[in-house]
Amino acid sequence: MLPRLRCQQVVAAFSSARWAVARKGFASSTAPRALETWEEVELHRPKAPSLEGYVRPTGAPEQFDISREQYHQFMLGKPARYSVELRNFLMGLGVVSFCLAEFAFTIYKLRPDDLDWVDEERQRAAAAKARIEAKIAKQEQAQAASS
Repeated sequence: MLPRLRCQQVVAAFSSARWAVARKGFASSTAPRALETWEEVELHRPKAPSLEGYVRPTGAPEQFDISREQYHQFMLGKPARYSVELRNFLMGLGVVSFCLAEFAFTIYKLRPDDLDWVDEERQRAAAAKARIEAKIAKQEQAQAASS
């Protein structure tokens, strides 16, 4: 097993040799290699044209000379009155508001009519605690008497 430093040297040498072959462009090989995806994309990437030497065509209409109907015909109808972002925001706000309103209404409807049951439960809990403490005291007295 190679030490770690030796492995790194081998990998570095291999990658540098590979780049050297790639820079030469495979001039010595006879068969053309297939392009990688990024190379093909780079070949067909649209380049921004320069405006140096551009002359407007003589018969081209001015962009502000068209009528409103021609503009709407070109734009395939009238533009939307409200943007998609605004509509999405308002829809989300409406849904969240509806959920909060339902939550508040549920709490309102489920509130107790009177709170007398709370006092009854407190009295029952106190009675149960007194019974348990009496049993414990009785057991302690029984243990004390037997020992």
